[in-house]
Amino acid sequence: PQRQQQQRQQQQQQQQQQQQQQRQQQQQRQQQQHQQQQRQQQRQQQKQQQQQQHFHHINAVYL
Repeated sequence: PQRQQQQRQQQQQQQQQQQQQQRQQQQQRQQQQHQQQQRQQQRQQQKQQQQQQHFHHINAVYL
């Protein structure tokens, strides 16, 4: 009976570890997506700034 109990405990521990690993992987994926979104936003902001500078330059020339 003792051996069976030990085996059961080991199996439960393994299952718990697997679940934890899966959770960690999901968290990492979410973080990566968030970083990608931030990068895209930064790129868009840079483009907008460049366009604004360009318009300012045109206005200055006309004035």
